[in-house]
Amino acid sequence: MIPSDYVIYLSAFIAPFVQEDAAVLGAVTAFAHPGMDHMADGFLIVIVMLAGLIISDLWKYWLGWAGRTQAWAHRFSEKPAVSKVRAKIVANPGKTLLIARFVPGTRIPAYIAAGFFGVPFGLFAAWIVISALAYTFVAWALIASVGTVAGEKGQLYLAIGLISAILVFVTFRMISAKLKRPGRADL
Repeated sequence: MIPSDYVIYLSAFIAPFVQEDAAVLGAVTAFAHPGMDHMADGFLIVIVMLAGLIISDLWKYWLGWAGRTQAWAHRFSEKPAVSKVRAKIVANPGKTLLIARFVPGTRIPAYIAAGFFGVPFGLFAAWIVISALAYTFVAWALIASVGTVAGEKGQLYLAIGLISAILVFVTFRMISAKLKRPGRADL
């Protein structure tokens, strides 16, 4: 049988591949929660989550890079609106990646586009690490400050509320996008 600590750490590593905002908030809540028996466990959860977060972002770059071999992707990239996006990403990759980290719904397209448009991988990786650390710190500061003011239950309620709000926002955007698509005949 697998010890429960390993399941928690494995979950913290895999969670960013599923929903990174929830993963970050869950990990920093575990770290900031004063009721934890061992503070090192909360710190290790955050470290493992950061590793998962960074790796989950790096593979998105390689999806974009692999897309460079597809003719349909090149045709799509020649559209005027896409050309404008390309110019912004290539001219300001750090700014673009930092903003994308904090704006739900923009990460995956920005990271794939960075790979497709040929942002140097080392530069991309550096900004992914910087933005992941910044996002984690901001989330921790928010959770810790609420815990100081409202206590342990305040931390928990804030984390649950933020995760719920993010999931509602993402669901709303997905439904809106589906409704805006022109009807397609099922084959």
